[in-house]
Amino acid sequence: MKYSIEEIQKIVQSKKITKYNDVTITGIAIDSRKVKPGDLFIPFIGDNTDGHNYIQKAFDNGAVASLSLRENLEIENNIIYIADSYNSIQLLAKDYLKKLSAKVVAITGSNGKTTTKDIISGFLSIKYKIHKTIGNFNNELGVPITILSAPENTEILILEMGADGFGQLNFLSKLVEPDFAIITNIGESHLEFFKDRAGIANGKFEIVNYLKNDGIFIYNGDDPLLSKLVFKKSDLTSLSCGFSNNNDMYIKNYKFNNYSTSFSINNINKKFETKLRGKHNLLNILYSYAVAKELGIDDNKIIEKLNDLEKITKMRLENINFKNNLIINDAYNASPTSMKAAIDVLENINNYDKKTLVLGNMYELGVNEIQFHKDIAEYINNNSKTINRIITVGCLSKFIHENILLSNIEKLHFENNKNVEEYFENKKLNNEVLLFKASRSMKLEEIINNLIERDDNE
Repeated sequence: MKYSIEEIQKIVQSKKITKYNDVTITGIAIDSRKVKPGDLFIPFIGDNTDGHNYIQKAFDNGAVASLSLRENLEIENNIIYIADSYNSIQLLAKDYLKKLSAKVVAITGSNGKTTTKDIISGFLSIKYKIHKTIGNFNNELGVPITILSAPENTEILILEMGADGFGQLNFLSKLVEPDFAIITNIGESHLEFFKDRAGIANGKFEIVNYLKNDGIFIYNGDDPLLSKLVFKKSDLTSLSCGFSNNNDMYIKNYKFNNYSTSFSINNINKKFETKLRGKHNLLNILYSYAVAKELGIDDNKIIEKLNDLEKITKMRLENINFKNNLIINDAYNASPTSMKAAIDVLENINNYDKKTLVLGNMYELGVNEIQFHKDIAEYINNNSKTINRIITVGCLSKFIHENILLSNIEKLHFENNKNVEEYFENKKLNNEVLLFKASRSMKLEEIINNLIERDDNE
């Protein structure tokens, strides 16, 4: 990234600058503490802070210029005056994306976005220089930051895109004009904003609005809501993925064991194997495989790379071994769809004397949040054959606890994480597998960390 002050002024449509010296801008920062030499500092005004108060600190840390919403700053340095910080960073990202000439893979969905992004990154890194979304930088601010942090030699840009309302993915699609657009699934996340699953499907489908003319849409063809939307858009080049043989690409002959899952793909005379857990992750692999094949990655290289993907994302079905026990940390987030998938994962694990499921609250489910928690209990009642103990924590998960009817399952409910930690302090674990699942704000990893620290001290 190399811009002069005059180039930045033109891109962000600034009518006024104060220029003290000629510099080359080589990056951007929105936090004065993270400024690197050569950065352009972009101040934002939030509920509790005003970035303008840190402009001088940004210069002290190596910034060579700063944007400003405030007029006539009493700072003797390179200032570019603007009307809107968000619009400015988005305009910069749009311009830099054109300079990169990289292909763009855009990914959305109720669940599986990050895992799919990381699998695609793993596959494409075999042949290309890739840059991808870090953390949860997947909104109107995070996507531009990801673009502007890409090295100049980036060949593939892999962008995770989230949305909790209509119009957001339309905006992001217009910003990046993807070569590949992927919808992993339609679940129940953000129902409070989208009202129902059909609303979520329509909101996610906005990602194709600015797909390049020769772009490809890859989606879960087992979901009738998505299939219906694709059918209505006759000019869309699409590739359906799933388990049904009605899809263009589908998973078959899959078999789970404790340590890996083997499977095959229609029309591909190869056997695939992965250490990633869960049937849903087979779909995430299939989406990634579809992109990799379109971009010329060899099957044998993909099969080899699959063996390295076990720990691609923290707190998403992450395996933690200690002594003769296994913890599965799936505590990054939760929705009804992903919680049911986690239950299935635990059911498919063998060779442990005891199985414990620790479930917390699921949030952002709208007016039917209580019923969704009751539905989890019903799913357990209908599908659990090997789970021995279910621990629920939090006010909403109590509805899971109260509606589990199986007499062979020990069930306990606690108000908070601390109470669960105290419970485990009096329990000796021996050849047991424990799976933790809840929405992000529940922070169930606190219980896991406490368990491991206790184990280290014993």
